[in-house]
Amino acid sequence: MSRYIRPMQRMRVLTTAVLSLMILSSCAAGLTLAVQPDGSGTLAVDARIPDTTAARLRSYASAPGATPPANAPLFDAAVIRREAGQRGLTSVSADTPSPNRFRGTFSFRSLESVAAAPGLSETGALRVEIKEGVTSVYVRLSRDNARALPLLFPGLDPYILEALSPPALDPYPVKASEYREMLQALLGSASLEELESAEIRLQVRSPGPIVRHGGGSVSDRTFTAVLKLMDLLTLEKPIEFSVGWK
Repeated sequence: MSRYIRPMQRMRVLTTAVLSLMILSSCAAGLTLAVQPDGSGTLAVDARIPDTTAARLRSYASAPGATPPANAPLFDAAVIRREAGQRGLTSVSADTPSPNRFRGTFSFRSLESVAAAPGLSETGALRVEIKEGVTSVYVRLSRDNARALPLLFPGLDPYILEALSPPALDPYPVKASEYREMLQALLGSASLEELESAEIRLQVRSPGPIVRHGGGSVSDRTFTAVLKLMDLLTLEKPIEFSVGWK
């Protein structure tokens, strides 16, 4: 516990977040991947940080000694657009309709190009396979490849990430119970409850019938996986899901 309260330089590996982009919503953060028959598609993201938690986080969203405005945006839309472009995504729209919210839509030429993005492909966090007429997408996040998380989730203020210091990205991770104690001391009980209930709802809309899936549910041509924020931040157990369609 004590090593979480010491100076934050050891946490500088956290340079970007999620879908945290977007992982900080007590309501379900929404990510929708829509794939076209030719393999191209769009990724839509909508994330909001609840007001109580945002007020506490905003005090960390600045360099030491600086005081951020009460309505300072917690997401940097310009950074998200730029970093999305480095990962095979083209920004269709990206804005912050309120200081605590990010909303954006990104297009891609192919899922394979996204999975092959520099820094991401070698981690195994995202894998695309086309075999015998079936396109399959595999996602596996663990402490072994947790360095891919900032690549998947760009755009949140880096000082907030330093303050949160997820065990998943720590070379010497603590237990989830110890991390919860740290968050309670850092953010307060009310914000901890918001984070405990936070979810990321990921949907994949396929261009053809879904023939296999794991780690989620299927309705018609839509696969849905629901990830708990605390599970993602701690990664005590790997998070895995997959979906394949013809």
